[in-house]
Amino acid sequence: MKWTIATLFFILPIIYITFYMYEYHKYLCKSNYDYPFQDPTLPIDTRLDNLMSLLTPEEKIDMLWMDGATPDGESPNLAVPRLNIRGYSWMGQGYVYRSASNGCNINCFSSVIDGNVSVLPQGTGIASTWNKNLIFQSGIMVSDESMAIHYNYKNRSVDYKTGASSVINIARDPRWGRVPETYGECPILTGEIAVAFNKGIMGYAQLEDTQLEYGIYKVTPIMRHFIDYDGPDNGRFSFNAIISDADLRTTYLPVWKKLIDEKAIVGIMSGISAVNGIPSAANKYLLNDVLRNEWNFTGYVISDCDPVGDIQRSFHYTATLEQAVAISVASGNDINCGPEFKLLHEAIAHGFVNLDIINSAISRGLRSRFLSGNFDPIGSDPYSSIPYSVVDSLEHKLLTKQVASESIVLLQNPKEILPFDITKIKQIAVIGPSSDDISVQAHTYHGTPSKWITTLDGIQSMALKYNVSVVHTWGASRRNTSDEDFTHALALSDESDIILFVGGLDESFEEEDTDRNTLELPGGQFELIRLIMELNKPFAILIISGSPISEPFIVSENQAALLWISYFGQSGDAIAEMLFGLTVPSGCLPFTIPMDTSQILPIDDYSMNKSPGRTYRYLDYNKAPPLFPFGFGLSYSKFTFYSKLIIFPNKINNLDIDITANISIINEGPFRAQFVVQLYYEFPNSTVIELPIRELLQFTKITLENNEQTTISFTFRVRNIPNSNRQQTPGIITFWIGNSRDRYAQATLVIDFDS
Repeated sequence: MKWTIATLFFILPIIYITFYMYEYHKYLCKSNYDYPFQDPTLPIDTRLDNLMSLLTPEEKIDMLWMDGATPDGESPNLAVPRLNIRGYSWMGQGYVYRSASNGCNINCFSSVIDGNVSVLPQGTGIASTWNKNLIFQSGIMVSDESMAIHYNYKNRSVDYKTGASSVINIARDPRWGRVPETYGECPILTGEIAVAFNKGIMGYAQLEDTQLEYGIYKVTPIMRHFIDYDGPDNGRFSFNAIISDADLRTTYLPVWKKLIDEKAIVGIMSGISAVNGIPSAANKYLLNDVLRNEWNFTGYVISDCDPVGDIQRSFHYTATLEQAVAISVASGNDINCGPEFKLLHEAIAHGFVNLDIINSAISRGLRSRFLSGNFDPIGSDPYSSIPYSVVDSLEHKLLTKQVASESIVLLQNPKEILPFDITKIKQIAVIGPSSDDISVQAHTYHGTPSKWITTLDGIQSMALKYNVSVVHTWGASRRNTSDEDFTHALALSDESDIILFVGGLDESFEEEDTDRNTLELPGGQFELIRLIMELNKPFAILIISGSPISEPFIVSENQAALLWISYFGQSGDAIAEMLFGLTVPSGCLPFTIPMDTSQILPIDDYSMNKSPGRTYRYLDYNKAPPLFPFGFGLSYSKFTFYSKLIIFPNKINNLDIDITANISIINEGPFRAQFVVQLYYEFPNSTVIELPIRELLQFTKITLENNEQTTISFTFRVRNIPNSNRQQTPGIITFWIGNSRDRYAQATLVIDFDS
């Protein structure tokens, strides 16, 4: 019996190899390809199995890291010349979420390597549009320009088939330096915007589609950062976030699951800090147990470009760097942005990790390369025909301007100061440090357009058409309290018919490695605003920042119009057109604006429900009433809900019944305008303190002509309401139309299983 088993173990591999070589020979006899993995007509699993069988262990390891690049932006260690495998970069572009990465990186404004590109607003500006279809079109724009550069720009500097995409971390604390890059504080809004942008990037023909238009990825987006990276940013490489499982499941994880469920994600960047004592790039629970085992994520995970080494250096989670790279890849961090995974050769030799782990990691990465067409014949990419003429084109300039326009949030407008009444204006005073400064348009991680149009540029061009003069001075500094230009600024203001102050923050106040400790305007800005207000002239204030600025005095005085816009990209003319009434504000806040920092927990406290609560979802409005609530935004036009909110049916005994919420709205004018209809819900009798008090459920952005009316319908099931399985059922759910605080119409749904 022992001889028979031994014989089988000896003979079976020979039979398998003989059969494989026979089939391989048959394939070569009828194929134009040297290897099956090169044949795009074969199933990806077949191609992947073939390639895995051909690669040596050393080659597999060297494909798991990226450090440096050839002149065309591809990592040389990802090429295998003996198999005619060309170079690749797991994360070619540094900031595909704003523009094609034309060579500029963080905080550079004029460096142009791969030509000019179209530049979108920063993340919170994208989110404040609340317009999923517009953001989907923006994703298409960026991917079109990426592919046009990739295939047409000689000696390009990066690989444009992949790129770091949106920061979808939840902006739980307004002081965090990377809030500007996020889509705000709401998991629902963040998820909808992220899905829309990614689908445009990846190659979906329509937002509603569930399959890629041509079956391959147009651009592969890498979503950031899984999952705890939400501040503090200063010290992030050694910070340990203590997060309850309830908060993980209700706040930090849902966006990522939505992207996976919607097939709108390929790569995931692991986080920087630690979660509950475990460095993010080595967190097996999150990267393997949740992502792979619970959610069936089939894409790859890549580290950020520093944290793998910090597993050992900063967190002291392992004794050696070889152990750090071993535990990282074994925990589900497949790829290393950086060179540390070179040490996997030694890690295997020392027994810290085995080849099965390496095979799992590289197979996930290689699958994405197949899905991006990287192993297909040169010239077969359906996106290679996109002409270079689309890059920085007039059509794209108009699109970036529309995104900037729809991102502007009107917070107050006493006496209808806005839009400017050109029949009563001969001179406009444009005051402020951000009025003629491209740094507040670019912020961090941005491309370089052929022209930056500042706010002042846009106003001057617009005023020229109406024979209105414009005077300008910087007025106050963002960085110091100097009053050296106050007298000049006040004199220009006093001699003008209307005053516009343009101020706020710039990247030196909020970016990577830089958090804020206040929500106030820095430098001498507030003092100059206060002095201008004493002139009692028509006055508008535009705040440019990526996160909340809170000056309650400006609001309480109710003398000046107040607008907010994020770092808005290339198109300052969008602001000018809105000021002059050619367009109408339609943006809504993607975050809460607190009164001051006394309403916010310490930045290193990750609890969501600890009093007074974080974000609109947990905030106790009685204890910490906000200056402006999440979802707030005014219009020049008057919108009225002229019917009740109708929930049908309004009583159910089955959680899987389709529910509709209907409401009628009219634009009473005087402008054609857009409006964001927001549907919220709450479980008023809830006793589960770990769950949100209230939450956005659905939203839509509509356009209505003057005096036009329409009925809006939302459809949902109670079963699909977040965390409904932990709420009071039977019980009641209250729904309302409005924003997170203000309710324009309200209705109740009764759940009674005995009815």
